[in-house]
Amino acid sequence: MKQHPLEGKTAIIKFDSGLQFRIDFLAEKQLRWTSIRKEDEGATDVETIHIEEYPGGFFSVDWVEESGLCVSYTIDTNNAFVKSFMTFPDENYRGGRRPFVHEGTFQFIETSEPV
Repeated sequence: MKQHPLEGKTAIIKFDSGLQFRIDFLAEKQLRWTSIRKEDEGATDVETIHIEEYPGGFFSVDWVEESGLCVSYTIDTNNAFVKSFMTFPDENYRGGRRPFVHEGTFQFIETSEPV
């Protein structure tokens, strides 16, 4: 039985910041992100996620990476849109965390599709 409705699905995210990822929603509330932009293509990791579904095809997907990077995606699957709020350690910012916001396209793909 699936633990969340995105389990088993794969998506491509292209942010306005230039970051681009293939996202694989895995079992046991895990997500694998893989960079698909030229500069760091192939960088990848598996994260344990917190996921919530809201009416109208909206999802909140959140995780904390080993590096301390905190990531929060708000995904609108009906309009192929994602907004991300991230924070990472930086002692020059309030609370010792620097915020970073970007948005972009979110597209489900079949896993056999090229990226």
